[in-house]
Amino acid sequence: MRRPNLRPALANALPSARGWALLLVGALALPGRTDADELAVGGFVRTDSDGTTVYAPRVRAAVLLDEDRTRVEAAYTADIWTSASIDIRTAATRAVHEQRDELSVSVSRELDETTIGGGYRVSVEPDYVSHGGSLRLAQELGEGAATLEAALNASYDVVGRSGDQGFARGLATLGGRATYTQILDSHTILQGSYEITRRDGYLASPYRFVGIGGDGLCAGSAVLCLPESHPGLRTRHAFAARFRRSLGSAGSLGATYRLYLDDWGLVSHTALASAAWLPFERTTLSLGYRFYRQSAATFYRPRYGLPEGEIRYVTRDKELSAMFHHRLELAWEQRVDLTDAGPELRTTLVVGGARLDYDDFVGLDRVYALDVTIGAEVTL
Repeated sequence: MRRPNLRPALANALPSARGWALLLVGALALPGRTDADELAVGGFVRTDSDGTTVYAPRVRAAVLLDEDRTRVEAAYTADIWTSASIDIRTAATRAVHEQRDELSVSVSRELDETTIGGGYRVSVEPDYVSHGGSLRLAQELGEGAATLEAALNASYDVVGRSGDQGFARGLATLGGRATYTQILDSHTILQGSYEITRRDGYLASPYRFVGIGGDGLCAGSAVLCLPESHPGLRTRHAFAARFRRSLGSAGSLGATYRLYLDDWGLVSHTALASAAWLPFERTTLSLGYRFYRQSAATFYRPRYGLPEGEIRYVTRDKELSAMFHHRLELAWEQRVDLTDAGPELRTTLVVGGARLDYDDFVGLDRVYALDVTIGAEVTL
């Protein structure tokens, strides 16, 4: 699938994300100016039975300044993926090949019991450009027994469309999050958070079309086929509670519950349970389970009948339909010193299985997927 190239327009304003990454990471590690306290190079490969493969190289550098009270970090990541998933096949499109480059820069400063910080990121795809910034404030309470954190983030995205160089739609996002973390005892941590996000702009997909009448499929007996159209505003709320307890020095158990709701009428519940075990000093095994359930957006219909008047909002997004999801994964992590003085090699292997059920989505009832992720990172 050919995608429009938004990079030339972006290049007039700033260097590429990859170029900035090499410049900033190199500056942090340049021996003539300062030594990087941490320099990590690695990545991961993920593939699944649904026809998707992702390669993600990553380089990250960080320095500590002013008696280790100030931390400056820069990172570059690329996502190079190929997909012929069932979602793409049911839309009668060919396999998609795409690359995303992302650069992030952050600075944080410790002031006694207070930590302040901020960051910036830019993400570039052939048909999508995103700029975002964040601010963070954390305050320790009760002599370190609790922490209250507030974060503010904002971003502006430009959405493009394959084969249409003139298609460019803006999307502005503003959000905030408050998190309270309490150490209950030497083995137990409890955390609660609230997050609000407001998105204003183009919220549909430029690649999805909706069949009107008939069987609801553009490739079927639909009388009309219209571009997907969503409301231009969306306010989202999320409440979460997390619990973690250690079982001696070699294991721990954790649980998370998250409630999400928005003004599109979508409500979801997420429950996670995990267990971790350290059979050896630098080896970690973990087992995790995730359950997810959501209702449909108010304007979602599996099939849209022929209207008597104007059609306002239509969607073919399965993520706006009622659905539930089960996932079970087993992960292994190993850390090894390559020499007596370092560097350290961290390797990971994650094997997961998922089942997704769609209550009322034309052309797709259930998906089973098996995925494998292999990762490696060297920290100098």
